[in-house]
Amino acid sequence: MEITFYLDVFLLVNFFMDFFLLWMLSMILKLKGKGIRLAAGSAVGAFLSALAFLGWMKQTGTGIVAVFIWSAEVFGISSLMVIAAFRPECFRDFIRGETGLLFGAALAAGVLEWGSSASLSLWGRPIDFGAAGLGAVLFALAGSCLLADGIWNLVHASAAERSFRYQVTLFHKGRQVTAEGFLDTGNRLRDPVSGRPVHVADRKILESICPRIEKLSMIPYRTIDGGGAVLKAVTIERMEAMQGKHRLVYERPLVAASPRELRMKNGCRILLHE
Repeated sequence: MEITFYLDVFLLVNFFMDFFLLWMLSMILKLKGKGIRLAAGSAVGAFLSALAFLGWMKQTGTGIVAVFIWSAEVFGISSLMVIAAFRPECFRDFIRGETGLLFGAALAAGVLEWGSSASLSLWGRPIDFGAAGLGAVLFALAGSCLLADGIWNLVHASAAERSFRYQVTLFHKGRQVTAEGFLDTGNRLRDPVSGRPVHVADRKILESICPRIEKLSMIPYRTIDGGGAVLKAVTIERMEAMQGKHRLVYERPLVAASPRELRMKNGCRILLHE
């Protein structure tokens, strides 16, 4: 049986598939790989895959020898792709990239095989990867990249925000009040005299638990635009921050009242010191 092999189509499809897989790896595993390096790794994978496919078509060996040669080609190509795309600094990063690439390639192959089988069941023939089919594949890959990037950023941002949110309860002289709190990694406020960390709460929350303040601490601070002011802070008996089963306990924390109503977009009204 005569087989027609379109080298340009093979290289183009493999390049975009490899780029998609490497880009997903860099995003999910946090591997260091810029666009030009990802493109280089994709080009290496596409070119070597074409050579391996041509060699595979001409070889006549079967059995364990053929399996060994195929395995060596797969691991060799994927290893060179990882090295070219990410330039791993240690063996651990190399193994992470290699494992992720092989798993992603197997998953992508399974999806394509499922799509071909589904089209055969629905329309009585597999998907035609001719010129029109190639264009559809490339557009689908581009759209998948954009969609995956948007979903990943949304999920990552949402997860990161949730990981810093706490249910905070303030206790002082028999009174207590609970509000949403946020562990602010940018909060560097400290008492200039004692060096104690300073938490910031909405003014109304602090007034509800400390209607009469016996001793105040004055906390100077600077805004982003270079302005400055002073926050009034008070020491309360205890503060607890809960996030699921994780609990943070602050004994006699120094809490400053916000200069104006503190209501962030995420609904938090207390800024915890890191």
